[in-house]
Parts: sequence; C-alpha cells; structure tokens
Amino acid sequence: MGRLDRYVAKEILLPFGAALLFLTQLLLATQILARADILFGAGVSILDLGGVILALTPHLLGYVLPVSFLLGAILGVGRLADDREIMAIGAAGISPVRLVRVPLLIGAALAAIGLWLSTSIEPAGLREAEERFNEVIKRNVSANVRAGTFFDEIPQFTVYAGAVGKEGWRDVLISDRSDPSAPVLALARRGRLEPVGRGEEMRLVLEAGQIHREEAGAEEYVTATFQRAEIALGLGTTISDKNVLAGSTKAMSMEELAEGARPGPRRTEGQRLGYEVAYHRRLATPLAVLAFALMAVPIAAMRKGGRAAGIGATVGGVLAHYLLLRAGEVLAEKRLLPPALSMQLSTVVLMAVGAWLVWLLHRRGPGAVR
Repeated sequence: MGRLDRYVAKEILLPFGAALLFLTQLLLATQILARADILFGAGVSILDLGGVILALTPHLLGYVLPVSFLLGAILGVGRLADDREIMAIGAAGISPVRLVRVPLLIGAALAAIGLWLSTSIEPAGLREAEERFNEVIKRNVSANVRAGTFFDEIPQFTVYAGAVGKEGWRDVLISDRSDPSAPVLALARRGRLEPVGRGEEMRLVLEAGQIHREEAGAEEYVTATFQRAEIALGLGTTISDKNVLAGSTKAMSMEELAEGARPGPRRTEGQRLGYEVAYHRRLATPLAVLAFALMAVPIAAMRKGGRAAGIGATVGGVLAHYLLLRAGEVLAEKRLLPPALSMQLSTVVLMAVGAWLVWLLHRRGPGAVR
C-alpha cells in the first residue's frame, strides 16, 4: 500500500472508528433501556449487566459495521474533496477512481470480519444473552417476593411470606393450583426459590411444614408434615414473555439453521423456508459493506453540502439497503426467488449502483469533484 493509499485509509478509518464506537454505545443503551424492567431488577448485579452487554455486542456490531463504514468512507473522502485535495490529486495525473481501491480493501476486510461475527460469534453471544436473561428473570422472581404480600407471578402458585431476608422466607404459605381437582395448601417455617440450571425451571424449597390437600368429590382431607420438601416449578410464560430472545432464530447456529432448512416430517414448508431465509440473511448483511465501498468515493467526491450531505447520503444508502433486504425477504416468502438469491438482492443492486457511480466518476474525471 503506497503513501497515498495509507493517507486515504487514515482519513476513512478515523471517522469510521468514531462512528462505530458512538453507534454501538447508542444501540447498547437502547437495548438496555428497553429491558430496564429485567436488567435493573432487585436480583441483578453489575456483573450480570456487564455480561449481557458483552453478549449482545457482537449482534449489534452486525448492524453497526456497514453503517459506520459507509459514514466513515463518505466523511473521510468528503474531507479530501472539501479541501480540494482530490482536485490536487487529479492535477497530478491521478484519477479520482484510483481512490476507490482503498475503501474496497477496507470493505473486504470488514466483510470478512462481519461474516465471522454473523455466522459464529453473534449466535453464540445471543445464546449467552438469552441464558443470562433467564437467570436474571428467575432471580428477579425470587427477589420480588415481599413480606406480607401475596405473590402470584409463578403460574398456578401463590406465595405469601411473613418475613423475607437474605436467607429466604419465614412463615410461608403456598397455594398450589396446578391440579384443580386437588388443590394443595402448604405451610412452612422457612422457604426459598432456587434457580435450576439455565432453563425456565426453579425449585421451591420448604422446611419444617405441613401440607393440606382435599380432593374434589372425596370426603377425605389429607394432611402431612415434612422437614424438607422440594417442588420443581416451571415458570411458563413468565420467562418467554419477558425474554425477547427466547425461541429466536437469531440465536441459532448456522448448522441448526441449515438443518431446519431441510425438508422434514415435523416441519412445514413455511417453517423450512423461514430457516433458509434466516440462514442466507446471515450472509447478506456483512456483504453489503462491499457495495458501500464502491459507492462511498463517488458520493463523497461529487456531493455538495459538506458533512450534512455526507450524513444524509449515509442514511439514504443504509435505508435503501434495508428496504431491498426486506424486499428480498418478501420475494423469498412468496417463493418468487430462491432465498440464496433474494437475500443478496440488496448487495447486487447497490453494487450495480456503485459500479455505475464509479464509471460516472471516471468519465467526468477530476472535474467531477465538487
């Protein structure tokens, strides 16, 4: 890479790095605030919050990388155009098209990084985030039990505790309605909820108590004493309603998506197609960087309006990308195009536009720079 290429690369990488940092922080703050009821609950620590942020970051980078690169390239090359440096380069006999290869090289490197993130790191991070959300929700359920208040967030169970402390509850009453024909009432000196694994289950532990049970239509009333009792509880929709990552294809590995895209006896054609679309979308988003790399130099060199125009061009390019990506999804869902082709529609169209802009820049020569 020659001196001119290094100079242009520096002009692109500085705003790219600033945009990447700013947009990542912005999206992280948005995600955290959207889940404030979970992440700022009584059972959450700073380590939990930090773990969730680290797990979500690769997923957010998938959105931020193309946007930040296009913004950095347009602002970097635009600065050269505003200061008439591109005109000076043209006066020296170097075509402005010569500058295109720098964002293309950077874009190819970023596309490779983006593919690695989207196919490997991102789904693993989302699975970790989902498990952390499950743990936090379960701890919040335990911490939400208040002394002297009936707690009914656990499906088919009502909990009442006379006192609540770090070691658990005291003077506990449990109403179990999981079997409507034979409701159970449990009284215990001590009790607590414990998470079980990383799924949706929890364990209710009671100590030194009695169980009362009456079956409908029977004359017998059953009572028993115990020193220790454990009940496995499924939280049902308590977790799935709060954890938006639960069941998402975004957390599935590429192998799982490929398996889901194959015809199977327990899989409808619509489900199979959904997995196939999700598989190819993972590949499509990072490759958009290559289209942005072609478009950046012509847009920056021929635009008017300074940085505001550069930001506007970035917004327009990103909007066009996501509209075309959504159009590709619709075409795939309606079976008008195979997913492998429809999900690359945005990249193909924008690369064609970028190639046309590069040709236009070459045709106009140094006089195209404004």
